[in-house]
Amino acid sequence: MVDYQEKGFEKHLANVNDDTIPYFMPWFGTGVIASAFGCKIKEASGFGDDPAVVSTCIENVKDIANLKIPDPYKDGLMPVVLKFIDYAVQHSDLPVGLTDMNSPLCTAAQVCGYDKLFIWMFEEPEAVHELMNIITETFIKWVKTQKEHIGEPLDSSNGLQGVWSPKGVGVWVSDDDLVSIGPELYEEFVVPYYSMIFETFGGGSVHFCGNGAHQASNLLKIRNIKVVNNSPMANFEAFGKLVNVIAQKVVIQIQDAAPIDVENYYSKLFEKIDDPRGIMLATFVEDTIGLTMDGGTATVKWDPIETANRIVNSVRRCVQYKLNKLTR
Repeated sequence: MVDYQEKGFEKHLANVNDDTIPYFMPWFGTGVIASAFGCKIKEASGFGDDPAVVSTCIENVKDIANLKIPDPYKDGLMPVVLKFIDYAVQHSDLPVGLTDMNSPLCTAAQVCGYDKLFIWMFEEPEAVHELMNIITETFIKWVKTQKEHIGEPLDSSNGLQGVWSPKGVGVWVSDDDLVSIGPELYEEFVVPYYSMIFETFGGGSVHFCGNGAHQASNLLKIRNIKVVNNSPMANFEAFGKLVNVIAQKVVIQIQDAAPIDVENYYSKLFEKIDDPRGIMLATFVEDTIGLTMDGGTATVKWDPIETANRIVNSVRRCVQYKLNKLTR
């Protein structure tokens, strides 16, 4: 894993004209915290596959009261992640970042199942708050443990969701299920807990894929939120609505998979944005998969380096066009 990422960054830095800051990410899928609570994990079968949660560990609402904060040195995939962090610290020149930090909301869905979690929000709200609280405490403990092994401060990071983060942005939550619930439930069951996390680490970033425009005002209610990282997935209208609510209040990062139709995609995306200032592009160019114009994916045969440079050039043209209009 370390060798693969080192070689990838060496090639990228030598050939792509962007502002990437390399770091090592100990990637073990989105279920590390869930595995520590007892969820079973399917191991990756090979290149292009990820470890995945394949079972819940809470069957009855009463089971929530029996949950314990996991031990990072004994439970689930956590010790494996720490082993890889320690190896990278000792054997690589790459700065080391956190593993995927699946959010408390998404972890709650993994340990309970979506149907039970959403029903319990209405029928057993106190139990859901208890669940969110213990997952949040676990999340905070887990991030602190990783940072101790990495040797990085609480309030900054060598890499969050692919991006180096300065003092004042110490953590991120991957919150894809933000799109799955209404704003009232999100405000009650999510905002207070992410505020706890971001206050602990000096500030933070919320990532989600898809249409989260209905949560724009809630995102701004999270104390110490500094960044919103979104994969619009070709929903240009929704992304424009989101940006035009939160722009100039937080940094906005665009993190789609690389689109197949590069120039057309970014032209349509930036068309919906009034002001591009405060927006970063943090796209991942995958070797064999590209984003389609309907938000899906398709197998591609392309040169990833050439595609990356096309993206850089296309986005810079789009941004310059917008800036020229603002200054006329």
